[in-house]
Amino acid sequence: MSKIITLPELLESRLPSIISSIAQENKINVFSENPDFLEERLVKWHQFGLLTHTINVRKAFLSELPNLIECWNLSQPYNSVMNQEVDKIPKKNLLEISIPLHDLGKIITYGDERVDRMHEIASKNLIYEPFLNSLLASLGLSAKHIDLIARCIETHDIIGKQLRDPLKHEGNLNLEYLKSEKEEVAKRSRNLANRYFDIKFEAGVYFLCDSLGKADLRIKADTSEDIKNQEQEIENQIKSRNHNSGLKYAAMQLPSNMKLAEIYLKNI
Repeated sequence: MSKIITLPELLESRLPSIISSIAQENKINVFSENPDFLEERLVKWHQFGLLTHTINVRKAFLSELPNLIECWNLSQPYNSVMNQEVDKIPKKNLLEISIPLHDLGKIITYGDERVDRMHEIASKNLIYEPFLNSLLASLGLSAKHIDLIARCIETHDIIGKQLRDPLKHEGNLNLEYLKSEKEEVAKRSRNLANRYFDIKFEAGVYFLCDSLGKADLRIKADTSEDIKNQEQEIENQIKSRNHNSGLKYAAMQLPSNMKLAEIYLKNI
């Protein structure tokens, strides 16, 4: 078990070579030359390139997530799910193992200009390619472990695509709507969870940690007005760090993403 606990750290340490190997195999030079490459299409929502973003998602899982779970009074359901064992390994450990591997499909889908290029499916498929599959097996993971890791990766953005994005397109991804129409959002959350019943809690955790891992800009807000009042401060921070100006959208949307994650996790 002690070996399993160290696997996420081991995979993370190997991530630059893993990215480079996949990129070289698929002749994607930008990633083989720079494992932390940040695509132009992502600069409004990602402060970091592939490598650093992935590392920061795991940091959020280890440091920010536990505090939020406690603050939202979700410790009991979280522990109930995450302590379940698959071949004697808790789901919490397997979910953490999946994090260093969750966005590798962005290498394969580089250059695909579709809005939804399904990088999650590409990431899942890579888990079953000989290179990664044999690596995970050599580290002591069984077929059932690898299947759950692949399932976590495959579904890591279903909350974003099937819950957040529709709300956003309707003009309802804001704190006022999420609070005033909480039952409607809860109903949508339950419907989505029912479609992905086997992985419903893990998907909510992934959405939250992935959102937190996109930038280190944090604002506290209870209303959209609170967010708007901090827009200039956010712009100043971004300018002082020489980040892309569009990154403010990620910072300003984060409070709504977090509220959505809270409602989802409380209602599934």
